[in-house]
Amino acid sequence: MPTKKQSQKNESLNFEEAIERLENIIEKMEGERIPLEELLKDYEEGTKLLNACKEKINVAKEKVEKINNSLNEDEASLDPLDEIIDQGE
Repeated sequence: MPTKKQSQKNESLNFEEAIERLENIIEKMEGERIPLEELLKDYEEGTKLLNACKEKINVAKEKVEKINNSLNEDEASLDPLDEIIDQGE
């Protein structure tokens, strides 16, 4: 089980560092024969990293939505550009 210190360290990682750590855990789990206890510890750490990454993505998504909403409210001149982008999708 990850220690409190490890959990705090994982929470302080930025998104890219957390993804990199998660990838390392996955590679280790797929490529090595490791004892069950260590496997469980890594699995638990991986799930915490995954949840932290999901939270960071949700926060970023909310920020982007706020920016887009403020642009749409403040600058009507962006509407034609929005229509062009929508047509390209």
